[in-house]
Amino acid sequence: MTKFKIRILVLSLLFISPIIKSQIKKIGVPFITNYTSKSYKAASENWDVLQDSKGMMFFANHFGIMQFDGVRWSIVTQPENRSMIRSMAIDKKDKIYIGAQGDLGYVIQLPNGQYQYNSLVKLIPVSARNFGDVQRTIVRNNEVIFFSYEGIFIYKNNKIKVLQEKENFDDFFEVNNELFVTDNVKGLLKLQNDKLVAVGDGKKFAGMQIRKIFAIQNGLLLLTQKNGLFTYKNKIVQRFATEADYLLKQNQISAGIQLSDGYFGIGTRQTGLIVINGEGKMIQHIDKQMGLQNDYVTNLRTDKEGNLWVTLKEGISLIQISSPLSRILDSSNSETKIYCSQIYQNKLYIGTDNGLFWIDWEDYKNGKRENISFQHIAGMSENVWNIGIFNNTLLAFEKNGIFEINGNSAKALAKIDGAWKGILMPNHPELLLVGGYTGLYLLKKTNNSWVYQHKIKGFEESCRVIETDSKGNVWIAHGYKGIFKLKFSEKFDSVSKIQFYNDKSGFPSSLFLNTFKIENQIYFGTTKGVYKQNLSSEKMIPDPVFKQYLGLENHIRLLKPDNQNNIWYVSGENTGKMSKQSNGQFKIEELPFRKLRYLYVPGFENIQTTLSGDVFFGTQDGLIHYSASKRKNYEMKYKAVISEVKCIFPKDSLLFSSRYDVLPNKTGSINDKLVAVLPYSNNAMHFSFASLCFDDAEATKYEYWLEGFEPTWSEYSLQTEKEYTNLPENKYVFHVRAKNIYDVVSEEAVFSFEILPPWYRTTWAYILYLALFVILIYIIIQYQKRVAERERQQLILSQEKELLRNKAELNEQKLALEQENMAIMRENLEATINLKNAKVASNTVNLIHLNEILLSIKELIGQIDKKNDPTVNFNLLAKINKLIDHELQGDKHWNEFEEIFNQLHDNFMQRLKARFPELTPRDMRLCAYLRMNFNTKEIAPLLGISVRGVEDTRYRIRKKLQLPSDANITEFILNF
Repeated sequence: MTKFKIRILVLSLLFISPIIKSQIKKIGVPFITNYTSKSYKAASENWDVLQDSKGMMFFANHFGIMQFDGVRWSIVTQPENRSMIRSMAIDKKDKIYIGAQGDLGYVIQLPNGQYQYNSLVKLIPVSARNFGDVQRTIVRNNEVIFFSYEGIFIYKNNKIKVLQEKENFDDFFEVNNELFVTDNVKGLLKLQNDKLVAVGDGKKFAGMQIRKIFAIQNGLLLLTQKNGLFTYKNKIVQRFATEADYLLKQNQISAGIQLSDGYFGIGTRQTGLIVINGEGKMIQHIDKQMGLQNDYVTNLRTDKEGNLWVTLKEGISLIQISSPLSRILDSSNSETKIYCSQIYQNKLYIGTDNGLFWIDWEDYKNGKRENISFQHIAGMSENVWNIGIFNNTLLAFEKNGIFEINGNSAKALAKIDGAWKGILMPNHPELLLVGGYTGLYLLKKTNNSWVYQHKIKGFEESCRVIETDSKGNVWIAHGYKGIFKLKFSEKFDSVSKIQFYNDKSGFPSSLFLNTFKIENQIYFGTTKGVYKQNLSSEKMIPDPVFKQYLGLENHIRLLKPDNQNNIWYVSGENTGKMSKQSNGQFKIEELPFRKLRYLYVPGFENIQTTLSGDVFFGTQDGLIHYSASKRKNYEMKYKAVISEVKCIFPKDSLLFSSRYDVLPNKTGSINDKLVAVLPYSNNAMHFSFASLCFDDAEATKYEYWLEGFEPTWSEYSLQTEKEYTNLPENKYVFHVRAKNIYDVVSEEAVFSFEILPPWYRTTWAYILYLALFVILIYIIIQYQKRVAERERQQLILSQEKELLRNKAELNEQKLALEQENMAIMRENLEATINLKNAKVASNTVNLIHLNEILLSIKELIGQIDKKNDPTVNFNLLAKINKLIDHELQGDKHWNEFEEIFNQLHDNFMQRLKARFPELTPRDMRLCAYLRMNFNTKEIAPLLGISVRGVEDTRYRIRKKLQLPSDANITEFILNF
């Protein structure tokens, strides 16, 4: 408390100048990011640094002004004489004034991203143009002052006034809006109303080689190159003693900056950066051994985030002095992976994969770090998994067993097959339970010393994570199996009861389970939040308190309480602190620890807290210290920027870029939004972007959206470039915004552009198409008319030809029809003739036969006895009657008729008999007469039967021919 009051008093008394809100931690070394000439691809020497209103960083490089947007480096412009740039200043409109070697001027940014240099040398009188390096450039009010050893150039109202002395100047400073000049003869001078005025006993400063001046209460604090620090009060110059004098005098001061809380950053030529407080005590000494890439500091500047940029003779370094996290480094910087840490008897011990190390913690945190390095404890060169204080004794648990640590030495207590961790047994403070690679071991405190007892029987699993509850149960988490709950025998020599819990017991998974004890309550870390045991059902259930604050989505890798009612945790990728409030609620704090993401040794996350409030994190990158008193604004706004826009096809063509001399001014600006109009051949675009947040810039994520082509924003990714191909003609706006490690989203950057349609889809092309279409329609109409007329004439001709052809065809058809009719008539005639011939033949045959019968009858009648002998006459008459009956019923002449009939009718009788074998000879005759188209009356006498008999015979033949009732038998016979 006393120290705090003294510091406040010193602040109120010493400093009246505006204080930059950046204060460096005293404990540990801030995180440093080094940028080498290989990374920024320019000269190694850098002399000045500034930041514009957007947050863009600029550096005075030997090759020109170098720009850094958090992702890409580029030289943006050079002086006309191509000389190195030594100093820079910027006004409220982001116009950058630069001082180079033999040149000076200003730089403005064009709408296409280019930076244009304008030299002001032409405004300098010819007699004063022979000057060397412009060491300082200062913008104040409505004037700009360029300082060189040969003269002071005051630029105002587009005119330059030159101030010169017989002897060269030494340096130039702005202090509380006052301008001071050091002269090698006159000493300290003040620039007032464009004139140099002596300051009191200013000659006292002649030859002191002052490199920086700060305002203090009633005076000045002077930083000299080789003689340390001095104060100037009431016209008295006094030496200002500091704890860093031996460093400052030997290594030459080159630059300085005032930080907050009375701190001063002093850059040197040979030993890097030294930070002292207002009392002269050394706070930090950051040199090449501590992570700075070069010991020659050329300039210092803080940015909007409170980070300190250090330009060096070789390279650039970014020191994150605003962070509450720092690395515990020593002069050797030899530690590697940290598995555990512990402060014991004013010594800080760390367990690594190379053994156990220690440093004097009191000296280290009080700034006495020169030649301090971590000392290795002999006998322990393997993985040290845990160290802890048990009954005022420090024990280490290592791959080769259990060790007691006394100062710089280690004594083996038990040579076992690997020890993970030790824990005191409840209600038995003299007993120490040790979890090993293959089971559990017991140690007992005897005569103030821990003595190994035995291995506990009945359990052979690896016991890396162990806790005990108030009932004496031992909980063991096995990362790949589950949770074991053990009960020991009364003598603690064996396991009497084992209960096992896994996903079947309520856990979301059996993998990656942990067990922790907080306020005598056993909790379990799972892949889905924090669980505890329901005492009634013995099932594992989510803990409602941790569920409220940590949720059920993340893997809980560590829970650790401290002595200030805080619970530290590692949940998923995040490290955080749950601080208990007066109302019983918890406050979650994660942002200060985002830098720890991916730094832990997987599976061996460890956090160590102390009574004094120190917090240590063991990581793969060494031991990291956290100070809760160090506050940082994590919600600071920043901007995303579009670094470069180019068309890919037909060849890379830059549209927007800050790279030096790469494109002409072809874009315009509308409402601060870049606009470009592109031909259709340039419809493949490539965008490069970045964010002006330099705190862990490589972890910044981006999302983008091409309005007019994509429906919405993309997912966040580490990608800093985006390419689009085959974009259709349209107006587009490319949006991009960033999200830093603290989940703060940047202001978005936009680039508007328009892809014109191809020439064949332009308005003029459509007008041409319309005209061509009209002409084409006209031509088509005219052509159609001509074609129609020609077709009409051809149609008439073709119709005439068709009529002639039809007429000829008709005549041919008529002739053919006549011929066909004649043939049919001839065939019919022939058939009729044949039929008639057949009838004639038949009749002839019948007639001949009849004549023969008549002759026979006549002969018989002639034999009738004229004597009228009744007996003779009766016999003759009977004979005549018999002859007549025989002829009427016989087939005597049928064969001859059948032969003639078959010849005339294509073997009709044979075909009919073959088809219908059941027909009788009489039936065949009737069919033959039907074929000859005889009617019933004509057929009856031929068959010697009545008409009725003919009908009956026809009926029987119909049945034999299997004709339906509606069929005509005569037609069937004629067509057979």
